[in-house]
Amino acid sequence: MDMKGKVVLITGATSGIGTKTALGLAKLGATVVFTTRDDWRGETTRQDLVRLSGGNQNIEPFPCDLSSFDSIRAFAKAFQAKHDRLHVLINNAGTWERVRKESKDGFELTWAVNLLAPFLLTNLLLDTVVKSAPARVVNVSSGLHPRGRLVLDDPEQKQGKFDGSAAYTQSKVAIILFTNELARRLEGKGVTANSLAPGWVATNLSRNAGAFSRMMMNMMAAKPAKGALTSIYAATAPELENVTGKYLSDQKVAESSPESNDAEKAKRLWDICEKQVKLQ
Repeated sequence: MDMKGKVVLITGATSGIGTKTALGLAKLGATVVFTTRDDWRGETTRQDLVRLSGGNQNIEPFPCDLSSFDSIRAFAKAFQAKHDRLHVLINNAGTWERVRKESKDGFELTWAVNLLAPFLLTNLLLDTVVKSAPARVVNVSSGLHPRGRLVLDDPEQKQGKFDGSAAYTQSKVAIILFTNELARRLEGKGVTANSLAPGWVATNLSRNAGAFSRMMMNMMAAKPAKGALTSIYAATAPELENVTGKYLSDQKVAESSPESNDAEKAKRLWDICEKQVKLQ
C-alpha cells in the first residue's frame, strides 16, 4: 500500500520493533512522526530512517516522556500545531519493570507507560484522527497477554508484593480491552482500532530480565524486523480498512484471551483510565 501523503505517529520508535515499523512505513512513503525521550537518540534515529528508507525526508522526532502526563499533553499540542491530519496512530512503546517504580504522576510505571500513556495520547489526538478518516489506531499488545489477569480494584499492585511479570501481562490484557472499547466508541466514524501481538522478539524489554533470560531471548527470539511485520500490516493492509475491534497475530486476525474480550470490563477500565489521566 502506498502511504505517500499519509501521516503516521509511532511511539517507541527509537529502538526494536518500533524502529523497524517506522522504517517499513517510511519506505512506503509515509510521513513518520515518532516520540523520543532523548534528543540525540531521536536525531540519530531520524537520520538512520532517512538513509535506510531511500531518502524519505519526512521523518520527524518529537520530544515526549510517556511516563509523564504533562509531557504527553505538551507533545499532543506540538503535534497538532504542525499537523492537522493523523492517518495512523501506532501505540508501540512499552516497558517491563522487575521492581516497582512510579511514573512522574505517581502511578506504577508499567501501568502508566503501557496503558495510561496510550489511553491519554489517543484521546488527545482523537479529533485529529477522526478528521483524517479513513484512519487507524494500532495498539501493540503481546502474545503473553493470556497469562495476565487484570485486577481493576488494584491494577497497580499496591496490595501485596509487586510482581513485574504480572504487571506486564495485565497491562497487555488492558491494552486489548482499551482497543476494543475504543473501536466501539468509534463506530461509524471511519476509524478502526485494532490490537496485535508482534510475536516473541528480541527487544530492549529484555534489559530488565535476568542474565539467563536475556541470553535465551537473544538466541531464540525473532529479530525486530520480523516483529514489526504485523504492525505494518495493521497500519497498511487494504483488507483491514473496515476491520475494527480485532486482535492480530502473524499478519492475520486471531483470537485473544476470553478476559480481553469482556465488554463490561472494557467499559469499567475506560472509566478508570479517564479518572486516572484526568480526562474528564
